[in-house]
Amino acid sequence: MSTRSVPVSAYRIVAGILTFVLAVPGTILYLASYFWGAWLLAGACAAYLADRVLELGRPAFFSLVRSALRRSAMPAIGIVAALLLGAAIMLATGYNPLSSYKALFYGGLVRGWSVSVLNATPLLFTGLAVAFAFQGGFFNIGAQGQYFIGVMTATWIGLALKLPGIVEIPLIFVAAAFVGAATNAIPAILKVKTGAHEVVTTMMFAYAISTLSPVFIRAFGGDPSHSMHPYASDTLPEAAWLPTFKSFLPEANYRLHIGIILAIACAVLVRFILRSTSLGFKVRAVGNNPMAAKTQGISIPRITAASLLISGALAAAAGATQVLGLDHRMYQDLGAGYGWNGISIALLARNNPIAIIFTSLLWGLLDSGGRYMAMTTRTPNSIIEIVKSIILFLLLAEMLYQRIGLSLRAAFSRLRRGSDARTGIEKEIGS
Repeated sequence: MSTRSVPVSAYRIVAGILTFVLAVPGTILYLASYFWGAWLLAGACAAYLADRVLELGRPAFFSLVRSALRRSAMPAIGIVAALLLGAAIMLATGYNPLSSYKALFYGGLVRGWSVSVLNATPLLFTGLAVAFAFQGGFFNIGAQGQYFIGVMTATWIGLALKLPGIVEIPLIFVAAAFVGAATNAIPAILKVKTGAHEVVTTMMFAYAISTLSPVFIRAFGGDPSHSMHPYASDTLPEAAWLPTFKSFLPEANYRLHIGIILAIACAVLVRFILRSTSLGFKVRAVGNNPMAAKTQGISIPRITAASLLISGALAAAAGATQVLGLDHRMYQDLGAGYGWNGISIALLARNNPIAIIFTSLLWGLLDSGGRYMAMTTRTPNSIIEIVKSIILFLLLAEMLYQRIGLSLRAAFSRLRRGSDARTGIEKEIGS
């Protein structure tokens, strides 16, 4: 009897289901400090790689792996080089780099992992906001202002409405995203109508919005004449708080909330939009070559507006998540710099939405681990800020060298073509 072979599509369906079934609980468990969830994530990665092998075939798959390794080599080298330079600074200033880095990674990855996740949550949103604008060729440097707007919108609606959480929480996110997009509407209009650079206009709006926080807090419970907390608004009702991991995972940290899951889901959605939709194709086309996109019938003004509006909505979602998930009120001192750090996150991830998940966690790890390092070894936390700055400097330098190399190769190519043309003309004249 002849045996019928199982079609490749069936294996791919099994691998896809297995990837999803292992990845979702593995991610939730690991983020909630159930570190054995890493085994589920490892299984999900293996199933995903098997699916890619079945889809592409071994030669194409290994070619794709080599390409991915080449793209990630420079960021990895930059991180290692920055850590080595940080160690040299520690030695020069009388600190032990081995004990300091041991405390850094223990504090960021184990002892303070919950703090790393909490730090990474708003950074993931603002990193996505900056990256989406970058993909369209625009520099939304005002993500900090849009973050402020998200905080204020979430606080206002959370205090004004007394609705069930299942209604109020989605409503707050939608309203914050809408107001964040509206904040970028004027920079978008100025860009389209007058050519005003978005770096200037979004930065001006960020500064203007930041000055509103004392006025807003005074209007919502922070009046010094009758408040014990003049630098913070009233606390939102618990119905408007995001659920915590502890509500279904008893050993999770009580402050960890599902905002990080929402942020990761948003990263997957942004990747889908950029890679699998008509809008995403147009955004990337305008970002790569506006003139070529225009010749293909793509409306530059519409894509400009779409890029900046979606970017503003994502940054505002960061503020809403911070209020609903962690702070539960608005504080006057919003100097955490989530909007500004979003620029670093996007650059380090090369505007890749999935990579932003890991770079935001890296930044959160360095922040929480740096505080633990300073507390236990007395090594100044400022050294970690130097390390982060070196990482960005090396990455930007590599990008600059690439641009210079491409420009030089293009120039030599034009010179060679011109030389070949002159030689051909001389031969024709000589004959």
